[in-house]
Amino acid sequence: MPFDIEKIKRDAKANYEKAWLETKTLLKLEGKIFNLQKKGSSHPVQEFIAEARKSMIVLGFEELILPMFVEEDEVYKQYGPEAALILDRLFYIAGLPRPDIGISKEKIQDIRAIIPDFNKIDVIQNIFREYKKGEIEADDLIEVFLEKLSINESEASEIIDKVFPELKNLKPIPTKTTLRSHTTALWFKVLEELQKKNKLPLQYFTICPKFRREQKIDATHLYDSNTLSLVIMAEEITLEDCREIASIICKLFGFENSKAEIKKATSKYYAPQTEFEIFVEHPKTKEWIEIGDGGFYSPVSLAQYDIKHPVFNIGFGVERICMIKTGIEDIRKLVYPYFYEDVAFSDEEISKGVKYKYNPQTVKGIEIKKAIIEAAIKHKNELTPLEIKVWEGDIKDKKVEVWIWEKDKGVKLLGPAALNKVWVKDGNILGLPPEKKVENGVDTNKTYLEGIASEMAYNVEILLEQDKKSHEHRVKMSKRASEVNIEVDDIILAYVHSKQKKVDIRGPIFVGLSFKVND
Repeated sequence: MPFDIEKIKRDAKANYEKAWLETKTLLKLEGKIFNLQKKGSSHPVQEFIAEARKSMIVLGFEELILPMFVEEDEVYKQYGPEAALILDRLFYIAGLPRPDIGISKEKIQDIRAIIPDFNKIDVIQNIFREYKKGEIEADDLIEVFLEKLSINESEASEIIDKVFPELKNLKPIPTKTTLRSHTTALWFKVLEELQKKNKLPLQYFTICPKFRREQKIDATHLYDSNTLSLVIMAEEITLEDCREIASIICKLFGFENSKAEIKKATSKYYAPQTEFEIFVEHPKTKEWIEIGDGGFYSPVSLAQYDIKHPVFNIGFGVERICMIKTGIEDIRKLVYPYFYEDVAFSDEEISKGVKYKYNPQTVKGIEIKKAIIEAAIKHKNELTPLEIKVWEGDIKDKKVEVWIWEKDKGVKLLGPAALNKVWVKDGNILGLPPEKKVENGVDTNKTYLEGIASEMAYNVEILLEQDKKSHEHRVKMSKRASEVNIEVDDIILAYVHSKQKKVDIRGPIFVGLSFKVND
């Protein structure tokens, strides 16, 4: 059964530790009941990265992994007076300072309110000294408490939570270290080292995430994205060479008609009027979207790293390329479809989300279900009042009889809709007469009668466990799917309603079922 999440949230708010411990009982710890399903698939971004890596290596580039972190002063070395503007787009790293924690008399009293016989004052003082010095990792602190204080996990958590609030009230302190927003910021340092060790030309590439504090997240901008970045250092290389290399790479990506334009305003780490952008047309919107930016590094910036030869650098936006290649119009839907993509289900997929809520779990229960269905179909047109025994047998040493009946006079045993089948058609879930053929519809293989019989058989199993002697299950007019034991997966149901489609499982059923135990 699904978790009662509202109850769990209430319990956790009232007493987190108690709720944390008690909800373990909701999980099955033994037995082999789950098998992996055939659901494997790859993400288009990762598919492109895999193919792009191969292409770059075939072209003659060596792959490198660049550091993730960039010190602020590197940005000043590369951008000069423009650095202050660039830093506005960076994420700075911050850390939580480890506090000095004293063990006052009041804290000792608070600890003893949790553990009355607590006397390891010196031990806990030493633990916090080691924690302050970094000899104990924060995520190991609870475990150290358990080991050195000889207390249980709940007591350790309560002490941290109630006695030492200073651990919860820490404020982050920023550093001068940033997350890379441009791989450029790393290439300068890398080339400074590699020029000493390898012969020219140097030809390197990397594919890695970058992080940029965009002013807004929209169809073409994300805070974090992947870039394919490459550099070439050579004794002689022209801008025309660079643009030709960029064109070759675009063709490898499948873009025959890319165009390059020199930027009007050049970033300071590029030489004046050498920075160019590459654009590709989106197949659906027909908009020309920038997918790459490159140029010659400025000799001024290179000089800060003692680099004496020209360097060409270009970076391609992986997600933008994939967005164009897949025809998706919003980069957010490509990368994070679970947050941004509109859910869509075919009729076939919807049909798989239509199920019986209650099903018999035992051999005898399944026999009862089948017996109800067979008897109902066999006697469906007989006039009432009528009472037919459909099954009898022993269940856990109890003699059980199951009956189908109708008490009203002069009607048939089954109502007109009792044998209805459930179909999916154009996103609608419909209960229709068995003789109805639905063109281009999908048969769920679910029927009103089987749903009712399944629920009755399930009730017999459950109620006998509760020592019930008898039970009647009567379904008259069905107005909701639940009345014939039909349920629809929550995600499917939300989709159906979002598309203004309907779940129409209605009709006159008039089925009476009962069981009794004979002493």
